[in-house]
Amino acid sequence: RLVPSIREKRFRREQGRTMWPFTKPKPDVSAPSRVECYNSRDFYFECLEKNGEDSEKCKALEGKYHATCMKPWVKYFDLQRKRLKVQGKEWVSPNMEGERGSSTPVRA
Repeated sequence: RLVPSIREKRFRREQGRTMWPFTKPKPDVSAPSRVECYNSRDFYFECLEKNGEDSEKCKALEGKYHATCMKPWVKYFDLQRKRLKVQGKEWVSPNMEGERGSSTPVRA
């Protein structure tokens, strides 16, 4: 049978399974995962500042940054950093939650 019954759909939903080709899992944007993303971004950008843009030393941090942050976030953070570089401003972490968190937000 190609079309699942209502009972099968309920069972899959209760078990946390989805109909893979038609649905995507929702991204985890809970506080712990968000803080982990911010921390990995901060460590990666700090490494780039210290060692240069194409440093081999930062490859592991880059991998963690891309693994812990959602793609649109990575795109936004990278674009934000590039924009600040073009403007001649130093990138300062706006992170208020992670290890490098500050008590006041930083505006670009």
